[in-house]
Amino acid sequence: MVERVNQRWVRFGRELKRLRTKAGLSQHQLGKEIAVSHAMISAIERGARGARREHVEQFDQVLSTGGALLRSWERLSENNGLPSWFRGVASLEQQATEIKSFQPLLVHGLLQTEDYARTILRDGRPMDSDSAIDELVYGRMARQAAFTDGNMPLLLGVLDETVIRRPVGGPTVMKPQLERLLQASESSRVTLQVVPQATENNPGLSGAFTLLTVGGAEILYMETPLSGAPVESLEDVAQYVRLLGDIRGVALPPRESRKLIEAVRGEFL
Repeated sequence: MVERVNQRWVRFGRELKRLRTKAGLSQHQLGKEIAVSHAMISAIERGARGARREHVEQFDQVLSTGGALLRSWERLSENNGLPSWFRGVASLEQQATEIKSFQPLLVHGLLQTEDYARTILRDGRPMDSDSAIDELVYGRMARQAAFTDGNMPLLLGVLDETVIRRPVGGPTVMKPQLERLLQASESSRVTLQVVPQATENNPGLSGAFTLLTVGGAEILYMETPLSGAPVESLEDVAQYVRLLGDIRGVALPPRESRKLIEAVRGEFL
């Protein structure tokens, strides 16, 4: 299996390796100093995974670089591989205390696996180069990496059953994606509900939307394949708060939703 790398990660990894070698430390020794595995250090240096800010700060401290690695990391992470129109929303996600969404077609970006994200981005943007797709995948994974157990907001995801049954990328992509949803649902901060396909009166057929609670206020976010923008109109927000309540009213409870996801996962052999 060919290992995928991101060019931003590769550049940072090369600099980390150079400074680690200069300091006379092995990957094992550096990993031990900051309490991570040497395998993680190796993956970062190869560009196979990104580094979190807290790890970069620890690298600087251990390697006595005077903050050089953090400055490099910040330059390379400036755009985070996100479309310009989405960067403000990504910032709102990190400020939010609660994120609630309804998704009738696809898994929410914060819960996608890398292969699932790559598949839908590749299929939806056939004219983009592989490097451009890599940048978008990187941005999506970076959004997820920004959330740790300590700062993760409450997340409510309501999905149409179509989302979990559509064989995006085939079983090799879809089964791990469903396992990702099941894993996420084990967290006390994540609630998942599924609207059954058999629902005769489904109020969610008008499309996907997300509600973010930031500073005690609700912000509505909606997008098209080409753009998106937050909506702060109290009237519009109130309409979608009611709509989400209506959709949840026809969705399965969390426990039954989990059972359905488990059952569908078993169908992807």
